[in-house]
Amino acid sequence: MNLHLDSRNQLISLGFKELVQSILGEVTIEWHAGNPKVQHTSSGQKQVVVYNFAGNYQEIENNLKETPEDANCVKVILIQNRDVSDLPKLVSFGVSGFIDVNCTRDELKEAFRKVLHNQNYYCELVWNKILSHDDESTLSAPFSLTKREIEIIESLLNGKSTIEISRELGLSPHTVQTHRKNCFKKLKVKSLSELLLFEMENQVFKK
Repeated sequence: MNLHLDSRNQLISLGFKELVQSILGEVTIEWHAGNPKVQHTSSGQKQVVVYNFAGNYQEIENNLKETPEDANCVKVILIQNRDVSDLPKLVSFGVSGFIDVNCTRDELKEAFRKVLHNQNYYCELVWNKILSHDDESTLSAPFSLTKREIEIIESLLNGKSTIEISRELGLSPHTVQTHRKNCFKKLKVKSLSELLLFEMENQVFKK
């Protein structure tokens, strides 16, 4: 496996190479002067690319656009900037992991276990930042959920019924059902059991 890192990457201090090796075995690091640009590889090896996000969205977007579809890449963002408003755009370019620069070794290990098994990872600090976004109408989050929709999803995951949710949130049962339908559509699930499976696999909602 090839690991592509910006030579300025702060994950180095966490023993990043050793952590990845403990998950997948031998790793070859390729250093880049700035955010990595990955080209096609004839070896077929998996490419793990870690981008430094410090408000430099355009630079990362350009690099992601230039990455060949057959490059066999897992794309991860190291968050160094508290402004997460561009996160949804980065997800649309195939980024599957977001790691806070202040993450612990255990968080880093969990993040790469997930993304290397085709799951998404959002570290707690980043997810909390998304949930505390000032925009009350539409949450700036990977799934474009409103804060109200997230409240309903969390209630559903806690086993609450439509009537219980409507009483707690001061909504009519019909409104709760409408929100539920919209949530399922955005998350691409068709039932409560699929929602539970989604949460087990991704662990993105606070319960």
